Amino acid sequence: ELFTPLKERGAVILFDEGMQDLDDGAKKVLEDKWFQRKGARYFFVVARASKTGNQAKNRALSHRRANSVMYHLTSVANDPTIDKKVGLLWLGNEFAQLSKDYCSWTTSRPNEKCDEEAINRSAFVSWVDCRL
Repeated sequence: ELFTPLKERGAVILFDEGMQDLDDGAKKVLEDKWFQRKGARYFFVVARASKTGNQAKNRALSHRRANSVMYHLTSVANDPTIDKKVGLLWLGNEFAQLSKDYCSWTTSRPNEKCDEEAINRSAFVSWVDCRL
């Protein structure tokens, strides 16, 4: 329920299994969403790891995925206060897994099959306007 209201503003960055690197599609979607701020205050990044692997490995992978998003945003944003605008959250496989319904969002790989495994190897990104 946390993500559902963000569908029109957000996107899903998909990763290869066991990887945290952003491909060209991920970079493009991420940049598109970053520069569509529309007055919001915070850019929310929620990185996930899939059901495969152990808990510690998935937490670490999810953290690296969140960091990959942050590093790329830092390189393109040209904003010295970016660390005050981006909120990072990383979730391992012990947290609720998402259904393939989230494949209907804008994704970084629109021409590839999206399923529950893929959607849980992702990072959700969106501008939000809330008080932290």
